[in-house]
Amino acid sequence: MSGHDEITNSTTKLNAELLAMVRIASSILQYSKLDDILSTVTRELAQLIQFDRSSVALLAPDQKSLLVHPIYAGAGEAGKLGEARRVPLNEKTATGWVVLNRRAIIRSDIAADGRFFGVVGDEQLGCDMVVPLMAHGQVIGTLNLGCYEASALSDADLEKLVNCGNIAGCAIEHAILLEEAKDLGERYRTLQRDASDIIMLIDRNSGRLLEVNRQCCAALGYKEEELLKKAYFDLFPPEDQFQARRDFVNIMSQKSRVFVDRRLGSRDGATIFVDISASLIQIKSDTFIQVLVHDISQRKMLEQQIILQNKNLQEANQKLRQVDQMKTEFLANISHELRTPLSVIIAYTEAMRDGLVGEEDRKHFLDVISDNGDHLLRLINDLLDLSKLEVSEAMLSFSLSHIHDVVRSLWPKVEEAAGQKRIAAVFTPGYEIPVVYIDNRRISQVLLCLVTNAIKFTDAGGRVEVSTHRTDEGVEVKVSDTGAGIPEEQIPNLFDTFRQLDGSSTRRWGGLGIGLAIARHIVELHGGRIWVESKRGEGSTFAFAVPIETEEVIRTSSGALSARLPAGAPSLDGWMEGDGETPETA
Repeated sequence: MSGHDEITNSTTKLNAELLAMVRIASSILQYSKLDDILSTVTRELAQLIQFDRSSVALLAPDQKSLLVHPIYAGAGEAGKLGEARRVPLNEKTATGWVVLNRRAIIRSDIAADGRFFGVVGDEQLGCDMVVPLMAHGQVIGTLNLGCYEASALSDADLEKLVNCGNIAGCAIEHAILLEEAKDLGERYRTLQRDASDIIMLIDRNSGRLLEVNRQCCAALGYKEEELLKKAYFDLFPPEDQFQARRDFVNIMSQKSRVFVDRRLGSRDGATIFVDISASLIQIKSDTFIQVLVHDISQRKMLEQQIILQNKNLQEANQKLRQVDQMKTEFLANISHELRTPLSVIIAYTEAMRDGLVGEEDRKHFLDVISDNGDHLLRLINDLLDLSKLEVSEAMLSFSLSHIHDVVRSLWPKVEEAAGQKRIAAVFTPGYEIPVVYIDNRRISQVLLCLVTNAIKFTDAGGRVEVSTHRTDEGVEVKVSDTGAGIPEEQIPNLFDTFRQLDGSSTRRWGGLGIGLAIARHIVELHGGRIWVESKRGEGSTFAFAVPIETEEVIRTSSGALSARLPAGAPSLDGWMEGDGETPETA
């Protein structure tokens, strides 16, 4: 299976699980009784996970023990709470450990595990899972599933149960609060005010808001007295008013109690995505509408993130296809570039071995073999450098150096290459150029790459100039030519690996297309940058800049660096002053 298929399957699986969680959330919003909620959770979980027994453990009022209620035992109606069994709240039981540590656990083989006592009675379970039920950031109990057969549950099943527990926690808490509110009578209003979801009490005749909790005020941005002057329909955007009134009619007729993916409008104009659960309740012989509103904005955000991730994956796949095409061209170029000098070497060597070359031509043949051998070696070195693009700054050998010394060390090669094409090579050193802290060998590699490219793309009679300057960025080196220039649309990708103006095997110029990528990598490791300025038909200027060390850094480093300077090198003070040379031309 390809990487693309694996990503697609993973995304499809994630979407399926997300829809399942949404279905659970939507279902449990219909109910306010704990039995109904647990029945719904158990029924929906059975669609995702195969299990034999389930239970819920809730913190007792004394906060020192847990009340473990069986929910489903393989027979009978799922979700009806069985008789509770009190379990001490400590780490000797699986439920106690999960509550105290706020972490889910899975035991693939309970008999072999031996860390805890049983979760629910003496069921003789082979494996089980226990996850915390969270509400308002606090653990209110655990949700437990078990199978008679060992190793029947997986980590993927545990993740699903954790997600379900996160969704069910607040719903279970609301159910408990509502049941306690019915028992406590006058404390009902106080309890609903502390709920994490929006709760409203509505007049069934006029639709006017009679009671709202604090979360309703906080979420919508109104004061309580402002909301109590509004009708239920006023909370919806104008374009959703008709739907809101139709939902209200359905509530009154008891045709529907749950409404998903609705929108409320806050005072500041923001849109809040919600799921709504409504029910008719009796208070002192009067009937009112109680509405529980659950903010699903985070879920909506997650859905948008999935859509964005899918788009990013598509873009990544497109880039991978482009890279694959570039590598295909690169491999074709390797075959062409390596075969050409190797064929020349073999042909000239065989001619000399077979005695087909006179003494007067022997030197010429040896020169040709040597030149092609050097060319082949440069290509191989390019390939080796390609594998070093991951080199780090710590792997470089830095020393205080003068950029003019780097240019002079390369200049004989530059003159020779330029002379072979009848091109004028010019070196224009700047004034007051200070020493810089660089890896000489690597910077030489960068400069040689730029000069070689300039000569390669400049026709006979043209000019290649190397110049140095001191700028705010540091020491700047420019390599200018009078060649054909670079098309504007190709400049942004010029320093990418395998990038060439002409990537075909029949192109006019050789090379593997990795020199500029290596040059950029080296310059960036020095803390500098590299760039190009070019217009079609007007030549090109490649330049790079490396930062200048401060005088304080140089003085504190001078003692250690002096030992690494070549014999006869000028003093550090002399290097800082610049060499004051006049321009050299060749």
